[in-house]
Amino acid sequence: MKALAGHAATVLERCGILSALEVMDRDTQRVRVVAYHRIDDFGAEPDLDPGLISATPSDFRNQMESIAARYNAISLEQLSAAHRGEGVLPPRAVLLTFDDGYSDFESQAWPILKDVGLPAVLFVPTSFPDEPGPGFWWDRLNAALMRTSRPGVEGPDGETLALGSEEEIRRAHRVLRTHAKTLPHDRAMAWLDALIGELADVPSLHRVLGWDALRKLADEGLSVCSHGHLHALCTRLTADELATDLSTSKNRIEAELGDAAPPPAVAYPASATNADVRLAARDAGYSMAFGGRRGIDRLPFDDPHEIMRVPVHRYGTALFRAQMRPSVSELGRMILEGRDRRRA
Repeated sequence: MKALAGHAATVLERCGILSALEVMDRDTQRVRVVAYHRIDDFGAEPDLDPGLISATPSDFRNQMESIAARYNAISLEQLSAAHRGEGVLPPRAVLLTFDDGYSDFESQAWPILKDVGLPAVLFVPTSFPDEPGPGFWWDRLNAALMRTSRPGVEGPDGETLALGSEEEIRRAHRVLRTHAKTLPHDRAMAWLDALIGELADVPSLHRVLGWDALRKLADEGLSVCSHGHLHALCTRLTADELATDLSTSKNRIEAELGDAAPPPAVAYPASATNADVRLAARDAGYSMAFGGRRGIDRLPFDDPHEIMRVPVHRYGTALFRAQMRPSVSELGRMILEGRDRRRA
């Protein structure tokens, strides 16, 4: 499906249709919030989950140069002010966001952003910087599946998931990851720890930037914001756990960054949210929260605690540009929702 979409986007690009649509777009109430995770070359960190690579450095540079040439990248402060009615966005406004705080943001993404001259937001789970630990569970699961000598692993429904090929490992990772996200957070972490321990000896895969690095990036213009404290799915925490997680993360950002702290904003881990989560984010003092829905949003936001984003997943430049178009983004949302309904 993505290959077909990429081909269609390339045709539109070569025909000049994409450029014409971009030039015609003068809407100052529309904002595209673009969501990335890792920026790195495939194979550079084989233990880490390759599914978190949003773009290679080469593709990312092409995408950022396209944004600089055709769109107007805005800061979090500009977006916050425009929502409050204290400013007007430029046409074709784009907010660039990055989740998780992997070290490759500093080594790969930030130099390109600085070179091209684009602002950005980095959402960091605040229990990870400077805290020794095993790393994100999805990376540890990937490493365990890659390193194990077992030919298969038992899935949550009793099915044996084969591990004989890269494709089978990716399928097993997807099935196990999906199951983990259905469990309350503490149960999910205990289940994953036991499973990983049975499969292989996995080294620490902690790759989150420390506070010194984050402060340096903030001093250079990056907005460092909350991605929760534990990177727990907000919908898999009790009400008390959720309130503590959100408030702890917000307070840690403010304590560590001081005057460099941006407007209080959070990106829900894995975009998991519901009405109770959005209320908790508001009560914790966040003025904006991102996640829950895919798409291109408009100002003023119907709900500033459910701002839509456009996730990037290994797009060539033509398809990346096509995703910036509201009609294409809406079509992508409908396709994904239909896929999720079929899987349910």
